[in-house]
Amino acid sequence: MTKTGVLILQLLTAQAPAPEAPPPEKPASAPRADKLPDDPDALYKLGTAFLSQNQARRAVAPLTKLVGLTPDGVPAKVALARALRLSGDVPKAKAVLDAALAAFPEEATLRSERGLLARIQDDTDEAITQYSVATELAPKDAELRFNLGEVLQRANRTDDAIEAYREALKLDGALQVARVNLGKALAEKGLTAEAKETLREAIRQKDNDAEAHYNLGVVLMRENDVTGAFAEYQAALKADPKHARAQNNLGVVLDGQGNARKAAEAFQKAIALDPKYAEAHFNLGLACFQLGENARATKAFEKALLLEPRRASGPYTQLGQLYLAQGKKTQAVSAFQKAIEKSADDGKKTTEAYQGLARAYLELGKVDDAVATLKTAVETFPDEPGVRTGYGDALKAKGDLDGAIAQYSACVKLQPTVENRLMLAEAYAKKHVGAQARPLYEAVLQEDPKHRAAKLGLADLLLAMGDYAAAEKLLTPAQGEEADTAALARLGILHSRRGRPELAVPELEAVVAKDPAQLEARAELGFLYLRGGDETKALQVLSDVLAVEPRNSLGLLYLGHTLYRQGKLPEAEKAFRGSAQVDTSAGEPHFALAQLLEATNRKPEAKKEYEAAVKLQPDHADAKSALKKLAVDVP
Repeated sequence: MTKTGVLILQLLTAQAPAPEAPPPEKPASAPRADKLPDDPDALYKLGTAFLSQNQARRAVAPLTKLVGLTPDGVPAKVALARALRLSGDVPKAKAVLDAALAAFPEEATLRSERGLLARIQDDTDEAITQYSVATELAPKDAELRFNLGEVLQRANRTDDAIEAYREALKLDGALQVARVNLGKALAEKGLTAEAKETLREAIRQKDNDAEAHYNLGVVLMRENDVTGAFAEYQAALKADPKHARAQNNLGVVLDGQGNARKAAEAFQKAIALDPKYAEAHFNLGLACFQLGENARATKAFEKALLLEPRRASGPYTQLGQLYLAQGKKTQAVSAFQKAIEKSADDGKKTTEAYQGLARAYLELGKVDDAVATLKTAVETFPDEPGVRTGYGDALKAKGDLDGAIAQYSACVKLQPTVENRLMLAEAYAKKHVGAQARPLYEAVLQEDPKHRAAKLGLADLLLAMGDYAAAEKLLTPAQGEEADTAALARLGILHSRRGRPELAVPELEAVVAKDPAQLEARAELGFLYLRGGDETKALQVLSDVLAVEPRNSLGLLYLGHTLYRQGKLPEAEKAFRGSAQVDTSAGEPHFALAQLLEATNRKPEAKKEYEAAVKLQPDHADAKSALKKLAVDVP
């Protein structure tokens, strides 16, 4: 992931900030109790007048007297709690509200003020409870719905937040802040198209809405629309020249374009707008690091750490991510190790450094080190789904599918999202356990019949199982449905496997021309050329596939067949063995290798390979038949 990606992701997923308790007001002469009027109306007007003039401390005395004179007056209690909160006396504000709610539990205004106070105290669960009850008591209050949406988003309950924002907009279509936050929440869910349209609608409603422009820029940046994002950040700054986050993200764009000098200037401007903006200090450090200004970079990193001491390992983690993005894998290992060391020192470990270290090891080809790192991470964070996923990925890369399945299963129990269930299904499919994989895919498709990843995953499983009829039915686009390149690639492979080259070749050629990244389709097309007698063309296509991805199992398998056909037996053997090493769960490379070994009179070795093919793929009829015949010669 690039540095830009990391920054944007952090900003996008940040929830709308809770209102902070303001600092205590400067001492001001509060009205003396003996000078206050005795008339409730006069006291209320006096107290609310002070509140409207931002003199909360002076409002406390008249409102306190008013509550004493009118113990059943709910507006007086709400106003007093607000005055106490705004003057910095949060404990007293809480006491007033809790006592009032005990007496008047069905007052929505009390619930709303209590929810706001809970947000100040970072008590998100309490805030959700209070706002939820308040919306039930006042179902037509759009702002209450919006406030509920904010705290739900803060609690990472994004689906519920989206629903709350939608309800708020139904009640009040002019509630601009709800529309902007809805766009942010939709983006968090990956509903990018709808998020962009929602934010653009917010801009149509109010062109100078800085937050709408800023968040649209964030979404565009995630889509790599750098030009569009840059324009939106500039629009945000035009609407609000003090928008520090937009200024920071201008720097991110400039840095992504390789202009570290101008990026550093943008980050410096963001810091000038908000000296406590830790992210901008950190980004300035990265830019200075790239410019070779190490002293300035160190100063910026130290400031970032000073502002966010709880994330002391953060700069090292981010450096590790940056090194990975730049291909500096060894430096990334050192940075992530330092991050883990720092997090151990402050007693506040996080998962990101472990996962980053594991990725760095994997990119260096040190699978065992990656597995060991993630094993430690799982032991440290047993209830973190992301760590389980990473550990499962590392085990799968090592060829330990049983271990990977165990981790993915634990991950699904912790967080049964569609993505996690599909990872588990893919692992079962790779192990050729169709009885476990197929229900997982079908369950997702029952929930969402158009889920692309589930459909393609199930199609791959059906192809591997030899259930070509079911796979073809699944992959064939419905009438009027737009053709999916990945699905068409699999249809071409299916027709190839069913002995229909007249259908497969034009399909696969069309897919490859449209999307060269479909390596499996390119490999299958190469094999079709071989079967058609064009060994030269087959070799060229398969060589191109392996130039892009040297560890493509299908490409290696088909290359082996091509070399075997050309009489290049040592090279063919190497290709077959490479295919078997890459995909340790596939039986076909072992079968192909066994045929070569048997043909060269290496029958004991051939027997072992046939046995491996049958073990991995018990329904491989050709391998079982060959093994049975060979058993006569090799006891």
